[in-house]
Amino acid sequence: MRILADENMSGVTVAMLRDSGHDVVWVKEERPRTPDPDVLNWATRESRLLITFDKDFGTLSQRDGRPVPFGVILFRISDDLLADEADRLIAQNVNAQMEWPGYAQVDWAGYLWVINIRKRPAS
Repeated sequence: MRILADENMSGVTVAMLRDSGHDVVWVKEERPRTPDPDVLNWATRESRLLITFDKDFGTLSQRDGRPVPFGVILFRISDDLLADEADRLIAQNVNAQMEWPGYAQVDWAGYLWVINIRKRPAS
Protein backbone atom coordinates (compact mmCIF):
# COMPACT_ATOMS: atom_id res chain seq x y z
CA MET A 1 0.00 0.00 0.00
CA ARG A 2 1.19 3.54 -0.72
CA ILE A 3 1.13 5.67 2.43
CA LEU A 4 1.99 9.26 3.27
CA ALA A 5 2.80 9.52 6.99
CA ASP A 6 2.23 13.01 8.34
CA GLU A 7 5.11 14.73 10.10
CA ASN A 8 3.59 13.96 13.52
CA MET A 9 3.74 10.17 13.08
CA SER A 10 6.62 8.45 14.86
CA GLY A 11 9.65 7.08 13.08
CA VAL A 12 8.97 3.72 14.74
CA THR A 13 5.51 3.56 13.17
CA VAL A 14 6.97 4.50 9.78
CA ALA A 15 9.63 1.79 10.10
CA MET A 16 7.07 -0.83 11.14
CA LEU A 17 4.91 -0.04 8.13
CA ARG A 18 7.90 -0.15 5.80
CA ASP A 19 8.95 -3.49 7.32
CA SER A 20 5.43 -4.77 6.56
CA GLY A 21 6.02 -4.05 2.87
CA HIS A 22 4.28 -0.69 2.51
CA ASP A 23 5.67 2.11 0.36
CA VAL A 24 5.78 4.83 3.04
CA VAL A 25 6.83 8.43 2.48
CA TRP A 26 7.25 10.42 5.71
CA VAL A 27 6.63 14.16 5.59
CA LYS A 28 9.24 14.67 8.34
CA GLU A 29 11.94 13.11 6.11
CA GLU A 30 10.91 14.60 2.78
CA ARG A 31 9.35 18.04 3.35
CA PRO A 32 9.10 19.05 7.03
CA ARG A 33 6.67 21.83 7.93
CA THR A 34 4.59 21.37 4.78
CA PRO A 35 1.17 23.06 5.29
CA ASP A 36 -1.74 20.66 5.74
CA PRO A 37 -3.54 21.54 2.47
CA ASP A 38 -0.30 20.82 0.61
CA VAL A 39 0.12 17.50 2.46
CA LEU A 40 -3.39 16.49 1.42
CA ASN A 41 -2.64 17.49 -2.20
CA TRP A 42 0.61 15.50 -2.01
CA ALA A 43 -1.24 12.37 -0.85
CA THR A 44 -3.73 12.78 -3.68
CA ARG A 45 -1.10 13.49 -6.34
CA GLU A 46 0.91 10.37 -5.34
CA SER A 47 -2.14 8.12 -4.74
CA ARG A 48 -1.30 7.63 -1.06
CA LEU A 49 -3.33 6.92 2.05
CA LEU A 50 -2.59 9.71 4.55
CA ILE A 51 -2.05 8.77 8.20
CA THR A 52 -1.96 11.48 10.84
CA PHE A 53 -2.75 12.65 14.37
CA ASP A 54 -3.75 16.11 13.07
CA LYS A 55 -7.48 16.91 13.37
CA ASP A 56 -7.08 19.67 10.77
CA PHE A 57 -7.37 17.02 8.07
CA GLY A 58 -10.88 16.30 9.33
CA THR A 59 -11.70 19.96 8.88
CA LEU A 60 -10.17 20.04 5.39
CA SER A 61 -11.98 16.94 4.20
CA GLN A 62 -15.32 17.26 5.96
CA ARG A 63 -16.08 20.92 6.53
CA ASP A 64 -14.17 22.32 3.57
CA GLY A 65 -15.13 19.44 1.28
CA ARG A 66 -11.61 18.69 0.09
CA PRO A 67 -11.53 15.27 -1.60
CA VAL A 68 -9.57 12.43 0.01
CA PRO A 69 -9.54 9.98 -2.91
CA PHE A 70 -7.05 7.60 -1.27
CA GLY A 71 -8.28 8.09 2.29
CA VAL A 72 -7.13 9.72 5.52
CA ILE A 73 -6.77 7.91 8.82
CA LEU A 74 -6.86 10.21 11.83
CA PHE A 75 -5.51 8.34 14.84
CA ARG A 76 -6.56 9.32 18.35
CA ILE A 77 -4.37 7.71 21.03
CA SER A 78 -5.22 7.63 24.74
CA ASP A 79 -2.67 9.19 27.08
CA ASP A 80 -2.20 5.98 29.07
CA LEU A 81 -0.65 4.05 26.16
CA LEU A 82 3.11 3.69 26.01
CA ALA A 83 4.70 4.87 22.78
CA ASP A 84 5.71 1.35 21.67
CA GLU A 85 2.14 0.11 22.24
CA ALA A 86 0.75 2.99 20.19
CA ASP A 87 3.22 2.36 17.34
CA ARG A 88 2.32 -1.34 17.23
CA LEU A 89 -1.43 -0.69 17.29
CA ILE A 90 -1.24 1.98 14.59
CA ALA A 91 0.69 -0.39 12.33
CA GLN A 92 -1.82 -3.19 13.04
CA ASN A 93 -4.72 -0.94 12.09
CA VAL A 94 -3.10 0.16 8.83
CA ASN A 95 -2.14 -3.44 8.04
CA ALA A 96 -5.75 -4.50 8.62
CA GLN A 97 -6.42 -4.06 4.93
CA MET A 98 -3.94 -6.81 4.12
CA GLU A 99 -4.00 -9.08 7.15
CA TRP A 100 -7.59 -10.21 7.62
CA PRO A 101 -7.86 -13.38 5.56
CA GLY A 102 -11.41 -14.58 5.25
CA TYR A 103 -12.83 -11.18 6.20
CA ALA A 104 -13.89 -8.26 4.06
CA GLN A 105 -10.89 -6.03 3.57
CA VAL A 106 -10.94 -2.42 4.67
CA ASP A 107 -11.10 0.03 1.79
CA TRP A 108 -9.64 3.28 3.11
CA ALA A 109 -10.11 5.15 -0.19
CA GLY A 110 -12.43 8.12 -0.29
CA TYR A 111 -13.04 8.35 3.44
CA LEU A 112 -11.82 10.12 6.54
CA TRP A 113 -11.40 7.38 9.15
CA VAL A 114 -11.05 8.21 12.83
CA ILE A 115 -9.49 5.37 14.81
CA ASN A 116 -9.46 5.68 18.59
CA ILE A 117 -6.87 3.50 20.28
CA ARG A 118 -7.28 2.98 24.01
CA LYS A 119 -6.13 0.53 26.61
CA ARG A 120 -8.60 -2.16 27.45
CA PRO A 121 -9.79 -2.06 31.04
CA ALA A 122 -8.25 -4.73 33.24
CA SER A 123 -10.50 -7.76 33.69
